[in-house]
Amino acid sequence: MPALLDLSPVVSHVHCGEISSVLRRVSKPGVNLAIWERAPLPAAAQAIQAILDASAPMDIDLHAPKAEQLAAEILRQTFADSAPAIRELAADCVLLAGHFAELAAIRHVRLRLNRVDDDGCALFHADSLSLRLLCLYAGPGTQWLENDNVRRDELGTRSRTLDEANRAIVIEPAAIRTIPNWHAAAFKGRAWPGEEDNALIHRSAPVTQHNARRIRLTLDSPKNCGC
Repeated sequence: MPALLDLSPVVSHVHCGEISSVLRRVSKPGVNLAIWERAPLPAAAQAIQAILDASAPMDIDLHAPKAEQLAAEILRQTFADSAPAIRELAADCVLLAGHFAELAAIRHVRLRLNRVDDDGCALFHADSLSLRLLCLYAGPGTQWLENDNVRRDELGTRSRTLDEANRAIVIEPAAIRTIPNWHAAAFKGRAWPGEEDNALIHRSAPVTQHNARRIRLTLDSPKNCGC
């Protein structure tokens, strides 16, 4: 089973903490992951369940959204009877968008809130963008690798199966890390200036074999798309 967040011994390229200012440490040289350790909001629990129970996957993609706009879109796509809880969830998403805007030094943020029913990016990889923030509200959390647990020269499928490629990339599978739900993770991609070889190696946790679903918030610069 992949290890959770407990980093023992200390991993120098990762910073974790219970206050939001820890996210700023991702900009430091040599750091590629900063995790704001947050507790779930009980007031949003009904919204999370409504999204999981909806008849179709939710797929919201907005630029510079307001909380009211996001809440209305969640309601439109889920037909949920839990408007107060949805407003709480929307407010949390917009709060994280504000933190990401500060980190990325941008005025407008691309916000995607999705219910993901498939394995997504199940190959361990580095994103091609500069900076991203992820928060999983439900389902298996994003998996990532410590720098010394990666064979970077094996990245990519290279005509291999997904399982073959992941086995080549990961040195010790038992040491795969998982970001818990509600924790906000800011991480570097290959486009971060001067740290092209220090991008965080990560993947979406497999869910189809467990018949599970994820609710994922992804925050990017508006000019970025994909991985």
